[in-house]
Amino acid sequence: MLVYILGLLVFLLGALCFFLLYDRFRLKRRQPVSSLYVEALVALLDGKQESAFTKLRQVVADDSNNIDAYLRLGQILRENNQPDRALQVHRDLTLRSGLSHQEKKAILRQLVSDYITANDLKTAEAALKELITMDSGDHWAHSTLLSLQEKAEKWEDAYHTAVQLLRLEANKSKKLLAGYKFQMGQNLLKKREYHKARVIYKEAIGLDPTFVRAYLAIGDSYYDEKRFEDAVNFWNKLISAVPERGHLVIDRLKKTYFELGRFGDIVQVCESILERDPKNLEARRTLAEFHEKKGDLAAATGILEQTIDDYPDDNMIVLDLTRIYLEKGDKKKLNELLRSLESKREKQENTAPVKPVDASAIGT
Repeated sequence: MLVYILGLLVFLLGALCFFLLYDRFRLKRRQPVSSLYVEALVALLDGKQESAFTKLRQVVADDSNNIDAYLRLGQILRENNQPDRALQVHRDLTLRSGLSHQEKKAILRQLVSDYITANDLKTAEAALKELITMDSGDHWAHSTLLSLQEKAEKWEDAYHTAVQLLRLEANKSKKLLAGYKFQMGQNLLKKREYHKARVIYKEAIGLDPTFVRAYLAIGDSYYDEKRFEDAVNFWNKLISAVPERGHLVIDRLKKTYFELGRFGDIVQVCESILERDPKNLEARRTLAEFHEKKGDLAAATGILEQTIDDYPDDNMIVLDLTRIYLEKGDKKKLNELLRSLESKREKQENTAPVKPVDASAIGT
């Protein structure tokens, strides 16, 4: 019995010694690899990709389990215009068993970049969706997927991806979503599916009540269907919602009111814009034009004279005033305007920076 116990103790002691020696030997073998790996990373940080590549190849030769080293090797290849070789390196990693969750994610990220570089956007999108399935909180995956969907003009897919991305960012703004809805409406409009397009445009306005392009598009679609009253009503909604952009509908309304035989209604439109945006240039110019066509040159002149004070650099206002002064035969006002312009020109010349003389251009 004693002999048995002593034998067992000797066996255990031997096993312990073997384990310690093996562990020490293993650490000694790994130390140079770790040191070389660190050197490779430092070389990458210093921008010395060629040196880093050489060291990383040695690292994986000594330790084939260093997944990160393989990933960085593939990345260097991709960044040096060898996406096919990079893809091969990263694809081979997916065949390994025993990969951790984080390692699988890291490999997929590199594969996505490989596919994008190789312009295989369909496969890149599939890889990104797999990555999002693995980690629904991966911001990079969502934002990259959104970029690909925008590039492919997959507006409905982009909308749903953007919803997830905004949720990740805790961003409550819906303007981005309104943009995707608008693009979806544009696709329907191209097919002349006017009603369906308007439904989507209105959803865009629901997400962003200041979305000017959606208001314009709805009115335009009504006009294309010769539903002039509906077009007018919706363009007027733009003036109420975004008065500072109301000038964008003035030309549309002038044309449509002419179709309806109600050109005089443009006055109310301009006055409505000016109530909310008193210095709106287009509204003032349109009012002056209306009064001039009616023969009320005094009213037109008054509006233009007030406008030129606020917009002294607007040449169209100057031309309109000059024309009316000539039509009225008001030489005094015309001379005042010309003197004002001359004074302005001289002031600009006096305040203009002096250009340095090019000595090489001076003859000797």
